[in-house]
Amino acid sequence: MHTHEHNHTHGQEHSCGCGSGGCGSHGDNDGYSQVEKLPIKFQILRPGDKVVEFGSGIGNDCFAVSEIVGTEGKVTGIDLSEDKIQQARNFQDQLKISNVEFKAEKLENVSLPKDYADILYCNNTFNLQYDKQKLADEMYRVCNHNGLSCVTDFIVFHDIPGGLRKDAAEYADSIAGAEDPEKFMEYFRKTGFGNVDIIEINKVHLPDDLFEKHLNAEQIKNYKDIESDQGIFAVTLLAEKPTSCDPGTCGCNHG
Repeated sequence: MHTHEHNHTHGQEHSCGCGSGGCGSHGDNDGYSQVEKLPIKFQILRPGDKVVEFGSGIGNDCFAVSEIVGTEGKVTGIDLSEDKIQQARNFQDQLKISNVEFKAEKLENVSLPKDYADILYCNNTFNLQYDKQKLADEMYRVCNHNGLSCVTDFIVFHDIPGGLRKDAAEYADSIAGAEDPEKFMEYFRKTGFGNVDIIEINKVHLPDDLFEKHLNAEQIKNYKDIESDQGIFAVTLLAEKPTSCDPGTCGCNHG
């Protein structure tokens, strides 16, 4: 796994890659002077972007994004839970934010037009889907050409005991659906995204008693060793929709 640089031309250049200025580095006229202080998943944003979050919950990330894209931008949060969407709308009213909307819809069939969004997010939601490929396909459909999809979730390089997976899901439910990184990335490659890569990875630390319940001493050592590929990892995936492509092979026929 390695990083790519992504450049976009819908008004201002986006990029997210490791260069001489560090991950997410930009030129002097980047439109957001504090970009390097943001979490890496937000460093791809620019003022004026149209942004969609799949699995927006009560809207926390949508509200953060709305400040970055500004009044010329637009943020749409989508969640299956009507209760969470109503909570998000209540918070929106309290905060008096005008550039955000929330929709209670199925993630794999949203009421947005094709090629709508410059940036798409899916945070700790992808692994929860019964049909992950359908969600990847829908993200591709909604993503504008040269747009980016950013997905944060969990992966495993090696199989983990079923009991550990189940108990770990009590801390983060999408751990239950964690797969190996190549399979995780393949959902997005298959639907037509290019430059699909994992740009950030961090080992998940779980309580010792949870490890002791399911692992032997040697396994526990490896699961806690930051240099070992044994264990559960939180990752950020980035994928770019090509400028143009063959509808028969890239997935442009979705939607």
